[in-house]
Amino acid sequence: MILRSQETVISLEARGTDAREVFAELFAQVKANFVLQIDIQRPVYLTLRETPFQRALQMLCEATNTRYSVRDGIYYIVPIVNTPTVPPKQVQESRPRTVRLVGTGVLLRTAAAEITKQAGVKVEVSPDAPNLRYNLNLPDVDVETALDALCQGTGLRWQKIENGYRITTPGLPQARPAPSIVEAAAVGPRSARANPHSAPSRTVLPNQSLRCQKCRYELQLDWRYCPVCGAFVKHITDKAKREQEQKPR
Repeated sequence: MILRSQETVISLEARGTDAREVFAELFAQVKANFVLQIDIQRPVYLTLRETPFQRALQMLCEATNTRYSVRDGIYYIVPIVNTPTVPPKQVQESRPRTVRLVGTGVLLRTAAAEITKQAGVKVEVSPDAPNLRYNLNLPDVDVETALDALCQGTGLRWQKIENGYRITTPGLPQARPAPSIVEAAAVGPRSARANPHSAPSRTVLPNQSLRCQKCRYELQLDWRYCPVCGAFVKHITDKAKREQEQKPR
């Protein structure tokens, strides 16, 4: 029976006819059983004259986005499920994340927040670190190079933490304020006390190590800013360098 129906030619004409009725007319002409497994409610426009049944069925399925199968002499019409295409995963380039830091008077915490925003890596600043200002011209550098530039000559340092980086002070104990000239003279024997007006006052005792004029924190020769109070100390460290170079060896 199936072979005979496949050899049968049919004629169909539809002008906006419901697809269900067109399928019913098609199978009625070949006297074949069919099952329509979906409620197809769409108009069909076609004209088929003396067309083989199999060809007509294929054309009707294409027009209604369906497909057919035959089991036990019965035609089953089912919709075609469109599987969404999954775009290929983009391969991320294995290159360091770079940042752009350019500006005048940029605060330390602002620069850290900008690195976090651009590179997606958290950069935090410890609460005790001074909020220094920088003139930055770093158009395209990696994160750690930017951190080096922020910490160089400031007495600050950066370290890696679990989820990013942290800028901190060196962690050394804060130096105690140095005694004044009068207090220093009072330490010795009574007969050796110096008249405080006999010599001009001095900010730093001759035997005292290099210290910040504002908070008295002990400095290093390559620092530009005090890591405790944020004071600009480059003129002090530069002077100490020149004096050290002029000492006889």
